Amino acid sequence: MSRNLVWAFGGLLSGVIAGYGVSIAMGAPELGADFRSSNERGKDQLTTLLRRKEAALDRREQSLVAKEADLRAAEEKMSERLAALTRLREEINGLLEKLDTDREARVVHLVKMFESMRPPSAAAILEKTEESIALEVLERMNKSKAGKVLAAMDPAKAAKFSERIGKAALSKEVPQ
Repeated sequence: MSRNLVWAFGGLLSGVIAGYGVSIAMGAPELGADFRSSNERGKDQLTTLLRRKEAALDRREQSLVAKEADLRAAEEKMSERLAALTRLREEINGLLEKLDTDREARVVHLVKMFESMRPPSAAAILEKTEESIALEVLERMNKSKAGKVLAAMDPAKAAKFSERIGKAALSKEVPQ
């Protein structure tokens, strides 16, 4: 029996060795040769995870850089628009000043014309002139001439003009 046992054990051993040889021939890893420890596998998984996170951070950084460039471009556009609006405002202010200067010259000319007229003629014209213009002329006229023109007007119209001129004079602040 012991011989049979040796033969059986020998057959079993040769089968294991033959199976091991077949597995090596088929490309199976040798037992214990390619098996890595769990620490090594953990390190590999951690390295892979860190690479993925680094790639995600790189993508996020690129996105932020692109957004920052967009914001700079938008800021530049806004600065250009602000400069254009500032130039436009300055141009408008210049035009308004010119209009005021032109208006002032016309009013001064008109006042001189009315002052050179006889009071009854000036009164007849001012009674038919737009009220705001007539008031402006009367306020700027020499006081004695304006008084003569008012005296030559229809009393109701002269009273209305006098009242408006008085209110305007009273509403102005008196410097102290």
